[in-house]
Amino acid sequence: MQYVVARGLSGLVAVSPPPLMLGLAQATARLAFLLWRRRRRIAVENILEAGLSPTVAGARAMALAAFQTFAVMLVETVIMRRRMTRENWREYVELDAPAEVERFLRQPGQGLIVASAHLGNWEVAAQAAAMLKPICAIYRPFTNPYLDRAVRAQREAEGLRLVSRLAETPMRFVRALAHGEIVALMVDQHAVRGRVAVQFFGRPAWATKSVAMLHLTTRAPLLVACAVRLRPLRYALHVVGPVTCERTGDREKDAITLTQALTSQIEAVVRRYPEQYMWGHRRWRVRRAPAS
Repeated sequence: MQYVVARGLSGLVAVSPPPLMLGLAQATARLAFLLWRRRRRIAVENILEAGLSPTVAGARAMALAAFQTFAVMLVETVIMRRRMTRENWREYVELDAPAEVERFLRQPGQGLIVASAHLGNWEVAAQAAAMLKPICAIYRPFTNPYLDRAVRAQREAEGLRLVSRLAETPMRFVRALAHGEIVALMVDQHAVRGRVAVQFFGRPAWATKSVAMLHLTTRAPLLVACAVRLRPLRYALHVVGPVTCERTGDREKDAITLTQALTSQIEAVVRRYPEQYMWGHRRWRVRRAPAS
């Protein structure tokens, strides 16, 4: 049933006028915000505790905007998969990156590690990056195998392949970097294994150290990238980096330093575009400051 609903909605978006579907997405997000009390409460609490709104009313308004951003992202992702090509992608996405990063993106054989977050449209970010260099994106598969296969088939495109974070080994990513691909990972959610303690909006949180360890092992340039929505079907792909640290010889200590640097870069982007961040997930699950 989940598979049938997902395929039906995707087909409806593909054949309907974009303004109609975007309006419907925003209305649906407003309804979900009213009915999904648990996620609404988490989002409002996170915004308040991050210090981005001094009032509950302001936090609720920001949380509603975040719900709508996510719904619009789902619709625009389907539309962009059909519209955006290697020839016209710059009509939809502006690349905002330092000259050194642009050089890395255009250099054949240069592998890159990209850390991203659930902000704006991460699907468009991956699709746009794939226009410049093959990309291997690590994702969390759905528990429903039928739905996972269907969504994966739709999300993958020329130059973009998805790799389950549950089934692959680190050597797969090392080989991808050696072949000059981008290895992209999301680093803004609570980590259970292979984690280090970081500060996010001044509060302790757990973050995966896999990105930092991959960089320390391969020495591939480490970047942070997010696709921020500017207006309907228009995005700015902001890329920061390379993110580095002075190597101390202690890999664990260097991994902590790098992971905190990545987290701080993501926090800076979220502060600029808080209404485009997915606030409904439980990012902070540390009852007390974890030991370094």
